[in-house]
Amino acid sequence: SKVRGRHLGFLHGRHARARSQASESGKPTPFGSMDGAVGPAHDIKVTTSDLRNQVGRIQNQVKEIQEVVRMYSSTTGPRRVRRQKMDTMSSEVVDTNPYSRLMALKSMGVVKNYERIRDFSVAIVGIGGVGVGVCEMLTRCGVGKVLIYDYDTIELANMNRMFYRPEQAGWNKTMAARHYCSELCPDTLFEVHNMDVTLDENRAKFKDTIAHGGIDKKSPVNLILGCVDNWNARQVMEAVCEELQLPFMDAVVTDDAMSGHIQLIVPGRTGGLEAAPVKQQMEKRPGVCAASLPTTDSIIAGLMAQNVLKYLLGFGEVAFMLSYNAVTNDFQTRMTYPDPRKQPPAGDKY
Repeated sequence: SKVRGRHLGFLHGRHARARSQASESGKPTPFGSMDGAVGPAHDIKVTTSDLRNQVGRIQNQVKEIQEVVRMYSSTTGPRRVRRQKMDTMSSEVVDTNPYSRLMALKSMGVVKNYERIRDFSVAIVGIGGVGVGVCEMLTRCGVGKVLIYDYDTIELANMNRMFYRPEQAGWNKTMAARHYCSELCPDTLFEVHNMDVTLDENRAKFKDTIAHGGIDKKSPVNLILGCVDNWNARQVMEAVCEELQLPFMDAVVTDDAMSGHIQLIVPGRTGGLEAAPVKQQMEKRPGVCAASLPTTDSIIAGLMAQNVLKYLLGFGEVAFMLSYNAVTNDFQTRMTYPDPRKQPPAGDKY
């Protein structure tokens, strides 16, 4: 149709100008999804639905950029201030030191070398009710690097339990989490991957980014954190951890929001997902949703973040299985043991 032709011509013109400018400046074009589109606009075989999806994605990206610009250049409201990066964690007790309370753990004898937290890299899969809390807490604790994986976008239905804001509806959760957490601690490195780890075409990339997700971009991450409500995704993470011989910590909240658990899985040393109390969860379908409470999600997120710190920094008692019941106020811990049918690889040092 004529309307469709005009839309295609408009996008093609913008794409051509962007590519021309990018070639002159040496910068990549923002229209990366249309790099293969060459020739006259009428030669691009695309349906109206595909075109609308492309326009929708571009509009969401523009909204994200506009929001970031607004945050840092607004003259009508309080400007957001990003503190300067700090080369080292100081223990000096002054109001301007963001690490004084954390380093007090060292002076009080709780942790021998808290500053080592900067040497660790963790991957968080799922930035929902539990994942956002874990991401925020570990960022505030000064962890060295956080890799974030999710493919979902922000909805108003998320406002009951996540730190996202209503004006961010439509943003990718990964991008919004990075914007928020990087302001809390600019010393923490962030790497975001807007992907569904359960898709076959994404599994190789997921494994590769985990294997090279360390601070030096050569070594693997120190710990994978699963904060998803999807059994398939949990199995994918466990499989990658077994292949790479990396520890995996799983956190789950039940569909009624009244209980949850965290589980630390160390290949060859502990039980796997077969020992998890919660295996099946409600499938997403129109008109039906699971319950959620910010209280339960925050408790499970706090338990996970605390367990991460204990595991990485080597203090206190690390929980291998910790369950919480909100109705009875009950906490239970237990050890899990490897499935005898799973033999650890030769030379396993865990």
